[in-house]
Amino acid sequence: MFVNSELTKQYKKIQNLIVKAKEFEPDDELRSHLAKYLCVLSSGFIENAIYHTFSDIAQKNCHSSVVLTYTKGQLYKLQNTNTEKIKEVTIAFNPKWWENGLRDFLQQENRSTAINYILKDRHNIAHGRDSEITIDKLEEYLSKTVEVIQYLENELESASV
Repeated sequence: MFVNSELTKQYKKIQNLIVKAKEFEPDDELRSHLAKYLCVLSSGFIENAIYHTFSDIAQKNCHSSVVLTYTKGQLYKLQNTNTEKIKEVTIAFNPKWWENGLRDFLQQENRSTAINYILKDRHNIAHGRDSEITIDKLEEYLSKTVEVIQYLENELESASV
């Protein structure tokens, strides 16, 4: 599924929970709580994906262990990884990656919006506010997020060589 096996493992865990959550009745309060929990997991998945993807790129392209250690340290600090932060990290690595593909890819098929909705809902949930997230919406947003992560793994990786 993903180049990074840790991401594949985490994604499969979320997918398995989505399948189990769908077994509850549509009006079941527990299903609503599961959707919120899955939203939080998905948000963490996005943060981990950005960390692992860009760390892997740095690992393959850094000849200095000092630079690699610094890069991983900076990536580890990323939180609430919405599309603006993905843009910033991408530009920090190589502005051409943003200009020549990722910007357009995120705008197509509402991929950027999907990532931002996951983060917005996670923020609302974490701060005790209402969230309208459902299992079906989350599954749709997560699908678009996977497309972005796979793009980052495949397109940016090949562009860095």
